[in-house]
Amino acid sequence: MLIDFTVKNYRSFRDVQLLSLYADSKPRHHSGNISYDNDLGILRTCAIYGANASGKTNVIKAFEALKGIVVNSGDLKDGDRIGYYEPYMLSADTANAPCHFEVEFYVEQQRYRYQISFDSAQITYEKLDFYPASRAANLFTRDSATDWKAVKFGEHYRGGKRQIAFFANNAYLSRAGNSPDAPEVIRKVYNYFRQQTEAVTTEQNIRVVGWEDEPTYAAIVNTFLQRADFGIDKFEIEERNMESLGLPSDMPYEIKHKIRQDFSKTEVFFHRSDSGDLVKFNKDQESRGTRRLFKILPFFLTVLEQGMTLFFDELESSFHPHMAELIVKIFNDPLINKKGAQLIFTTHDLTLMAPDKMRKDQIYLVQKNARGSELDSLESFDTSLKDSSPFAKWYNEGRLGGIPKINYRDISDAIKAGILNA
Repeated sequence: MLIDFTVKNYRSFRDVQLLSLYADSKPRHHSGNISYDNDLGILRTCAIYGANASGKTNVIKAFEALKGIVVNSGDLKDGDRIGYYEPYMLSADTANAPCHFEVEFYVEQQRYRYQISFDSAQITYEKLDFYPASRAANLFTRDSATDWKAVKFGEHYRGGKRQIAFFANNAYLSRAGNSPDAPEVIRKVYNYFRQQTEAVTTEQNIRVVGWEDEPTYAAIVNTFLQRADFGIDKFEIEERNMESLGLPSDMPYEIKHKIRQDFSKTEVFFHRSDSGDLVKFNKDQESRGTRRLFKILPFFLTVLEQGMTLFFDELESSFHPHMAELIVKIFNDPLINKKGAQLIFTTHDLTLMAPDKMRKDQIYLVQKNARGSELDSLESFDTSLKDSSPFAKWYNEGRLGGIPKINYRDISDAIKAGILNA
């Protein structure tokens, strides 16, 4: 489970910004929204609000970059550019400085803290600590970008090979975590990022291969379609005639196999007519929201089943607000979410910003000022904001910040001058 995520000098975040899922107060308030790992209260969900271009999506992209560095940088060849390097460009002090990420998390009830700094060419700093007791103990520290023999190891780093060669652009965790020679603890941390975390932006196509062949998943999706007011009685998967695609005989096998995976099956939906008969509809006849939810729901079920941490951009996109509310409610339900899955999402949906649904420390606002984007939870606001305060109303009125500053007069004058006088 994720405890804290810290970002510095990445995209619109110039200064240090902290996203914390640590529930450090009022454990009885919305107690179901809190999961516990070694008696530490950790939030199951977190909503991030803010104006367009304020930096909300950059929280998702920052975690996506962190995961990419850990999982993929070990495959970079000598001299390859680190593509995740995107510093804050509006200051001479940061435009060429390293990006920095820190993250605290639990793996199998053991707490870890990982830090990494990097620029376009090299990893400038890297450190992994863990907490065998109340105080941190170091597993490894990397101060040199190029000297792999200079990595320092703590006394708890044992059970495998220590010195593993890397290039300047390889994270040590990425190289060691994917090596059978490394200690088990390093492989566990590497696999936490690889298997237990995910970041989804709006551009990504979400797909869980073969989920429809799993009876449990199919039954849940059918129940969801029936009971969430989609007007759908059931779905089925039909086989397509692949010969009609006319794939070239000399097409590489890998590409041909991928195309067949994507196009060999199609879903159809059955609606009940006024006479009680089932009428089949192709997916193209369903709404965009229905098609999107149908693709996303198996992914959410996988996250819940595996206890993953999911960063998700624009949760309400194509959904009715009540559908987004239902998904958050499922993640916050301790009787469903038994494995500590977490959902951190950006949204404009104010129905979720309500004291009867979320705690103050589950709601973050992103605002952009002269020093870039700033990230603050409602818990950090002054004492006038109570647990029972109308969060959405105050936010909509601008009392909490995080909303667009719109100069209607200048905009309307530009339209009148540019269009109406043309």
